[in-house]
Amino acid sequence: MNKKGVLALVLAFLFITSFFTYYIMNAKPPPASAKTETNVTIPTKQSTYCWDGFLSGACVDYAEPFMMNEIKAVSVSPGEKIAISYKRKPIKVSKEVNVWTKGESDFKTVTLLDGDLYVAPSESGTYAVSTNGTWKRGSSSQVFFIIVQ
Repeated sequence: MNKKGVLALVLAFLFITSFFTYYIMNAKPPPASAKTETNVTIPTKQSTYCWDGFLSGACVDYAEPFMMNEIKAVSVSPGEKIAISYKRKPIKVSKEVNVWTKGESDFKTVTLLDGDLYVAPSESGTYAVSTNGTWKRGSSSQVFFIIVQ
């Protein structure tokens, strides 16, 4: 085999492995992160999503946030700002979050400041905050928990 043939095979191999690596690495929605203005990281948990894979797609519906009791809530001050971001930037990110108060069944929709800052409630309590974004391959929501003290 001549040099051009070997080079073409190597390039084809690299292209194919890059393609599959991209789809395998992006097989699930990108995680969100939340940080307080005092630079404390708040753990987030994957929630409801619809995502297209290479050979298949999936829509997964999760229970209400307070049924996800394995997530640790982080203490924040009343009115503290919390920055929300994603590992990969969404093509569309919701300018609102849904907020559940522990012990109540309904949620409230709250508008974010500057598109990515959530302001903690002024009243003491435990809250679940759900944010969502849309990517080329689907949409996803993430949830985190805070305790306002």
